[in-house]
Amino acid sequence: MYQNNRGYKYSQKYGGGNNKFNESNEKITCPLHEKYKDSEKLFLEDGIAHRFAKTFVKNGITSHQLRKILDQSKICEQIVKRNQNNYGEARKRLFSLLPLAAYNAGRESKLKPLYKFLSEHVNEKTITCIEDIDMFDDLFTSIVAYHKFEFEEKKSC
Repeated sequence: MYQNNRGYKYSQKYGGGNNKFNESNEKITCPLHEKYKDSEKLFLEDGIAHRFAKTFVKNGITSHQLRKILDQSKICEQIVKRNQNNYGEARKRLFSLLPLAAYNAGRESKLKPLYKFLSEHVNEKTITCIEDIDMFDDLFTSIVAYHKFEFEEKKSC
């Protein structure tokens, strides 16, 4: 179990022990670019992205399922890169991932951690500017990369 300097037990929130994922439906209440401004804790091995990836592997979420979300994230990033005035369109498209993820989680319970991740990270308080869309894309890209690594490690065992 990993604890940060405030004593928060990451393994309990991010899939440790009982393989459940943040059952509290806790939402992040600040913009993503503020929440994840420390890139070391976010991107490095055993950082936040890596722990999410481990949780998704433990729950049997496939890379195909993650890539569908990553593809939409990349589209949102491209929308705002082409024209910053299209931020609202990109934000709306990112928000549309939630009902899709809820539907999929309802059909297949192993996808609930993915839905919970999205509901925590994609809401009106977390996506407030273009930087937040970029941060979500960076975070999810890292999760997909670590997921591939963890999945291959699990396969070889």
